[in-house]
Amino acid sequence: MSAVLPLPVTRRPPLLWDVLTEHLEEASFLWVQRERAMSASDYTLPEVEAGDEARLRAHLDGLLVGGAPVARRLLQPALEDDAPGGVASAASVLLASGAQALVLERWVEDAERRPWLGHALALCERPDLDAALLELLPRLAPALQAELLDVLAFRQVDAGPLLERLAFPDMAPALRVAALRAARATAPPTLAAWLREGMDDSEPLVRDAAIEAGLLRGMRAAWRACQALVAEGAVSRVAMLAVAMGGAPADVEALVRALDRPELRAEALWALGFSGRRAGADAALAVLREQAPETAWLALWAFSVITGLSPEGVFLRDEDEDAVAPPAAAGPVSLPPPEHRSGRVHVAEVEQWWARARERFEPEGRYRDGLPWTSGAQLQALHLAPMRHRPALAFELAVRSRGACQVETRGWCGHQRARLRAAATLSLGSLTRGFDGWMNA
Repeated sequence: MSAVLPLPVTRRPPLLWDVLTEHLEEASFLWVQRERAMSASDYTLPEVEAGDEARLRAHLDGLLVGGAPVARRLLQPALEDDAPGGVASAASVLLASGAQALVLERWVEDAERRPWLGHALALCERPDLDAALLELLPRLAPALQAELLDVLAFRQVDAGPLLERLAFPDMAPALRVAALRAARATAPPTLAAWLREGMDDSEPLVRDAAIEAGLLRGMRAAWRACQALVAEGAVSRVAMLAVAMGGAPADVEALVRALDRPELRAEALWALGFSGRRAGADAALAVLREQAPETAWLALWAFSVITGLSPEGVFLRDEDEDAVAPPAAAGPVSLPPPEHRSGRVHVAEVEQWWARARERFEPEGRYRDGLPWTSGAQLQALHLAPMRHRPALAFELAVRSRGACQVETRGWCGHQRARLRAAATLSLGSLTRGFDGWMNA
């Protein structure tokens, strides 16, 4: 009888702690860099994905394969780090390894680091995390419920059954805003009464959150609220953008009139750039003629994004001035504010160019970069437009798809591309068709 040979013992190679420490340090740096890039004017989706995000994910993967020893020695202590990117990176790897309870406990207890822990929760790719978040929600204080609802909204998790147990009129404004944002992922007619009540709320943030969710459901009341707010000169970014994107020429003229009010001018110019209308280009040129330094860049941008005129050569930027693009907060992105740059514009060159080009722009048409604004162009822009512009473009896509395609513009780039591929199969109709023509819920 032959002897039984012992089975070979598979020995794991020793962990290279200096390499793993470098993975964590690099991930910490790149997490913050990626966040800045997601709201920048000089990055596109492919550039972020191939650059900071690809490098970040490689370092996170390098930490993940180290298993439990790396979690104990490097990742758990990093949850108490002072570097936001280190906290988020460590939490992200721990979540990917299945340590949900540990990260959620830290998220509840550590108010200082909660935003970055929350960002890791929002970006976690494990679908089983959703059930843990929903189970935690009812046990939290209202302030924490608001923050967790922001995470659920980012992940587009349907929290409708839990939301319906909350007493909307008794909520603090922050919780009402978060609940209305989360309502974008619930199925109609769930929470429809909330939306109608929220549109009449005296708190502008609550009102705008309700309007945005209502627009995604095709609620005519939400569209009427946008028209009324713009007509009365209220400061409402969501209303201005909705009117710019889905309004008739008369609605766009209301935005043009808003340029006469200094407190509305920047927001109106920003919205008019997304309108794609010839009237918006004319109005932006009229602002340029005033040579006001505080609106020169914004007016030129609005004119250029409609007509296709390159700002290069006609805008002299102040050497010491940077574009305003602060890092985004950890919750769901709101529509970003207008971008400002300091400098001067060669207005005469813009006027001469427009005198030659204006006639090829139809008054009833919509344009971006001088080309007709179609659903195909919209999807292409969401791939190739500056990151700072994409939340507004995604907003229009979400509205025109009746909420069927909601792209979280700070999510992982691959997930965004998958949603955009799915959107290509939807029937979005003509982008010159006003919202009034089909909103009837």
